[in-house]
Amino acid sequence: MLKTEILNAYPHHSNYDLAGPLGPLVPASLADHGEVTNKIPPLPFATQKQIAKSEYMTLRGKKMIDVFHLSTYQGRSKSKDSTNGCTVISPLVAVHHLNSDGSGISDFKIEQIIDEIAPSILSRVRNKLGLAPYALIIPSDVHDYLVDEKILKQEMFVGVCGGNVLDKDHVNEFLNLLENGHDSNPVDDVEEKKDVSRKVAAALFFHEHVVSILKVVLADGTTWYDLVDSLPSRNEERIGATRTRCKDRQSLEALLRWYACGKFSSADAKYIDSNEWDDNMCDFDPRVFQGFVWKE
Repeated sequence: MLKTEILNAYPHHSNYDLAGPLGPLVPASLADHGEVTNKIPPLPFATQKQIAKSEYMTLRGKKMIDVFHLSTYQGRSKSKDSTNGCTVISPLVAVHHLNSDGSGISDFKIEQIIDEIAPSILSRVRNKLGLAPYALIIPSDVHDYLVDEKILKQEMFVGVCGGNVLDKDHVNEFLNLLENGHDSNPVDDVEEKKDVSRKVAAALFFHEHVVSILKVVLADGTTWYDLVDSLPSRNEERIGATRTRCKDRQSLEALLRWYACGKFSSADAKYIDSNEWDDNMCDFDPRVFQGFVWKE
């Protein structure tokens, strides 16, 4: 239904662009503009958000995306406080996933990281950086600290990439790292098969929050992707952090679109509709994301 409505609004185009602002078509006068490539007018953000929600709900209905609530969340415990600790919690979830037996980290271990393991590391990182008790921490500073403390091993690091979270090409570069466990084509098929079968994990920084994305490889070779968010979310039974399971890469891509669209404020939406993505302005753009990827 949504695609039909879009095509009705843009009758001259069979495809549509989800990444940027709605604007006038470039005039075709070569005398004024030289040779140009006509671009499909990008969709308004409100339409992008509607499409993302529709895709997400469809995949939920097909059980390609399942949401599981955990028994705790960051900041729940006051004796061992993990408030604003996502930059520590997420890489810890990633490294414990990579070091876990079997296909991946257990819910119990994630809950233990949030309530027991992360708070003391949070305190040490903030003290080292001279930050206030509840201050947010830059993800790269946490990564450096965890490597220095040998919690993360440098040889496990695959790479870091980022860009516009609404740009399919930018997101796919990140998903390629997560799926393949390397940042370039392997030299032979043996290495490729070995890498594809490994557990991979990422810390995804977006909109002043960090979540973990875990590649789960089952015994039969099937690959799932879990997004672990330490912030509280409510369901009918409890309030807790969430573990959202995607049964394939396409479902993860749809989840990330829906997740990102849900984070933008009305001011963000106005900015997106008024400004094309510019790498030089990414520090001020609400669409910017950064992903750190590791493998076992």
